[in-house]
Amino acid sequence: MKPKPIVLVMAGHDPTGGAGIQADIEAIQAMGGHAISLITALTRQDTRSVHDFMAVDPAQLRQQANTLLHDCTPNAFKLGMLADPAIVSVAKELLEQYPQVPVILDPVLAGNLQGSLAKPHLLDALLTLLPYTTLLTPNIPELQAICAGTSMDQLFARGLKAMLIKGAHRRGAMIVNELVTAEGVMHRHEAIRLPGEFHGSGCTLASACACLLAQGLTLAEVAAKALHYTQDCLSRAFAIGHYQLIPGRQQ
Repeated sequence: MKPKPIVLVMAGHDPTGGAGIQADIEAIQAMGGHAISLITALTRQDTRSVHDFMAVDPAQLRQQANTLLHDCTPNAFKLGMLADPAIVSVAKELLEQYPQVPVILDPVLAGNLQGSLAKPHLLDALLTLLPYTTLLTPNIPELQAICAGTSMDQLFARGLKAMLIKGAHRRGAMIVNELVTAEGVMHRHEAIRLPGEFHGSGCTLASACACLLAQGLTLAEVAAKALHYTQDCLSRAFAIGHYQLIPGRQQ
């Protein structure tokens, strides 16, 4: 049997199961991979709002990471909610040890829910990860925050290889994701906008990208297949509470 690609996920825990570490694990499994995980934060949220969060102790996270990586070798990294600059420093230490392994950075500052998932100065810390990042996957508000006072060209100048801009926050009947590379190549991938509000679509897309990159697909193939998979998940979305729907990631 062909071994499954291993994706190391660093992300927060969402108790609804719609986003965060559970969403990452489900998406990676559905795409044919196996997720190993480091939980970066505990959150207090429902399907409407993020009420509070607590980052884990960086020293404990570092110890767990070292123990895990002494035993397992990842084929890709997927970085989600890092929450705190100290957690970003731990992530950077890990990435420095695996320069040839693709890295997907989903710059979680705030999801589709109300409320913040980031401590002060997190954005500046996240920018230090760009030289290690194969694919950055911001939504439109996150891209605006990242590019405040800078430009996309300057992000690539810092070492970023490619960016997949998630277009769900734009209005219109179609969702348009744009893949832009450091070489200036752009690919557009479209999907029909489905009715409803969804919790965890960004995590689903980014984790699918991570697993596909771990399997050796090109960036253009990754962007297209991840969007198609995410769209399928949203078409099977279901309600667990009174607010946003949860993507149906299991196949």
